[in-house]
Amino acid sequence: MPQKGQDAEYNLSITLEESVFGADKKISFQLENRVEDISVKIPSGISSGKKLRLPGKGLSGNNGGPSGDLYLNINVLPHPIFARDGNDLYIEKTIKFTQAVLGTSIDVPMLDGTTKRIKLAPGTQNNTKIRMKGYGVPGLKGALKGDQYVKINIDVPKKLSDRQMKLVEQLAADGI
Repeated sequence: MPQKGQDAEYNLSITLEESVFGADKKISFQLENRVEDISVKIPSGISSGKKLRLPGKGLSGNNGGPSGDLYLNINVLPHPIFARDGNDLYIEKTIKFTQAVLGTSIDVPMLDGTTKRIKLAPGTQNNTKIRMKGYGVPGLKGALKGDQYVKINIDVPKKLSDRQMKLVEQLAADGI
């Protein structure tokens, strides 16, 4: 009597860019004393912990039965600049104390390699999060696209020249 083959699993690590934009990957793995080369389409928006099912790519069936399925366990590798939480992306930018006080425009890197210029209002506080709507991860199966958030860190100078120290002392005397 024909029996379906057993399912097989494969752990696949992908970059954050591949998880966000999708990719075509070639994987090689050993299955039943043979090496299998398979092309896989990684859907855009996939995240760590998800599984991709490749029907009929598992272990061979018995007595002419169909092969089992292959399940790819997705693991998204850490990124040096961006962090992902659900469909949102996070990045940190450091600005000078004077830029925070006076306001400024900064260039924010995007995952696709481009940059976007955003304005920071005068009086921007440390740890302020700025939302860039719609610049996050596309949702799987019709879910909404996420946002990109920029966390602002303010660099307070550790050393000041005598002139700078006098200016800051004047500001302090003026109640700032």
